[in-house]
Amino acid sequence: MSTPPDSFLTLRRIARGVVLTACGFALAGCAEVVASSKHSREQGQKLYAEGEYVDASGAFRKGVREDPTDYRSWYWLGQSYDKSQSYHQAMQAYRTALDVRKRTAPGREDEAMRVKIIDALARSIAAGNDRTFTETKGKVVTGEEKYIEAKAFDYMGDADSAIDSYQQAVRLDGKDFAIAKDFGLYLEKVQGMRDPAVKQLKRAYQMNDRDPQVIAALRRNGVVPGPSLKEPEQLAKPSLPKGPLPEVDIKRWQQQQAAAAAAAARENANATGASAGGGAASTAGPRD
Repeated sequence: MSTPPDSFLTLRRIARGVVLTACGFALAGCAEVVASSKHSREQGQKLYAEGEYVDASGAFRKGVREDPTDYRSWYWLGQSYDKSQSYHQAMQAYRTALDVRKRTAPGREDEAMRVKIIDALARSIAAGNDRTFTETKGKVVTGEEKYIEAKAFDYMGDADSAIDSYQQAVRLDGKDFAIAKDFGLYLEKVQGMRDPAVKQLKRAYQMNDRDPQVIAALRRNGVVPGPSLKEPEQLAKPSLPKGPLPEVDIKRWQQQQAAAAAAAARENANATGASAGGGAASTAGPRD
């Protein structure tokens, strides 16, 4: 495996250390930077589609120089390196994409792109047969990191290690929908793992009951998606507040009821009087 060139490492340091400086001076300048980076990314995607992977990687490198926070360009840079079988450089690009994605508001909301980057990173690890990715010395182990490991082991064909890493990922981050979903879908493919698969798919459904893949997988395993899969606290809340009901002032309530009844009686009396007066006037005819 080749070592990333100094220029690539420099770009990665820029992305890690100066994430917001590209747009930190003026909003107008920020807009120009984003537009320029987007143009370079679109040019790179065009070249990538044409099979010009070396030229495409040059366009994507230009894009991340213009805007180090453009996680999409980092992802496409990794894709270009993968096509050139430069797997180590591809892994570096994908990891940088994940890193800078967390540092921008649009990136933090782009969950679909996060999953896409993780999948590409795992494939690149497997293609490069890089076992060093499991080394944890000196770094914090997160659910996302174990998720990457699990998918990499999956692509390597190592089922035992994949399941072990998925289990660790779930323990470290039990609220990550993508981990629960992919773990359930993976277990579904492993013989004799139907029950654990259904358990994970149910967990995923509780976090997102609209995902079509999760719904389809549950149905394949004889589980009907619906409110019965939800935890009690996830169901519709009652209209009454929790805790004891507020005390009612009985005396005040009786006074209000009496006042309302008296007002209704007065209105009824007035209406009856008006009706009687009108009737008398109508029966008295004109005199000669």
